[in-house]
Amino acid sequence: MKCSSCGGTMIYDVAKHGLVCDHCGSLQVLPGPGEQGGAAENDIGPAIKRANTDWGASKTLVTCQSCGAQLFCDEDKMSGLCPFCGSAVVLTLENANFGVAPSAIIPFSVTREQVEANFYKWNKFAFWSPEKFRTGKVLGNLTPVYVPYWTFDADAETTYSGRFGDIQDYQDGTKTNWSNGSGVVKTHINDFRVCASRKFATDKLLNSVVQFTAEEMVPYQPEYLAGMTAEKYTIGIEEAWNSVQEGELKKMAIDAAQRNEHADCCENVTTSTTYSNVTYKCVLVPVWLTGCKFGGKVYNVVAGGHNMRGNCKRPVSIPKIAILIGLVLLLFSFGNIMYLIMLIITQLMQ
Repeated sequence: MKCSSCGGTMIYDVAKHGLVCDHCGSLQVLPGPGEQGGAAENDIGPAIKRANTDWGASKTLVTCQSCGAQLFCDEDKMSGLCPFCGSAVVLTLENANFGVAPSAIIPFSVTREQVEANFYKWNKFAFWSPEKFRTGKVLGNLTPVYVPYWTFDADAETTYSGRFGDIQDYQDGTKTNWSNGSGVVKTHINDFRVCASRKFATDKLLNSVVQFTAEEMVPYQPEYLAGMTAEKYTIGIEEAWNSVQEGELKKMAIDAAQRNEHADCCENVTTSTTYSNVTYKCVLVPVWLTGCKFGGKVYNVVAGGHNMRGNCKRPVSIPKIAILIGLVLLLFSFGNIMYLIMLIITQLMQ
């Protein structure tokens, strides 16, 4: 992005919520959540083949040779470290297919300084970590990365049959009265999110941090990516949609059937669901990534770029664990000794 005043490079500034020229300091404030219309939904049917693939930003797609992550980066950042694994080795992909362009983005609003302050504040309570890790300056260089997510909307009509139970309270406990039930229930799925990164789809650390709502999204504009890195989705739309139909959406269908039967519990429920009016959004979600190098190992750190949530892996202090075990054994031994003394005194008093 070029500055209209001097031709310098404009970079997104998290604290100022806009583009700042690195030469003259000119500021171009970008719209935030709620300041413009919501992100558009896209038909998951034939429209997929006609989906927009123009990201509107001058980026280079690179692949980390160490962990395989695919990232959209500014050309002048090609020599940087991979934010996922810390490797400095990257490979340029010539004539790469960028894939479906985002339809929504959640801009970074939490600064690097805020993440650092929160990390060291939380780290003080990590009692079971080594003291040098708990109180030292161990946090690596935080990297802002946009992680891709799909969100789905759909109307669902489920035909079901199974056993449904009503739990009754009695004086001697509870009893479940079971009965067979079947029927049809209609529900609406709204902004069901699926991580589009194969690297992060099952990552408990990231999933414990990333939470977002439609109200936090803004329509995608390439200006939000100025100076930032974004991961290319590695789980496609069809794969994501098919996987959730056999996973979380099936569980939701069973829950809907249980509610429709006004039951407290259910078992052996079979469902058949038809989905219609299925739409999707490709959303870029802001995340701060880094690692803590300690004792020859790297402990990953993840923080939300739009909320104050964070999580990390920490080393465990072996001496502290040994002291705890020793104290437990000591208390156990002391308890046994006291029991023997009381037993002897009791016998002497008889």
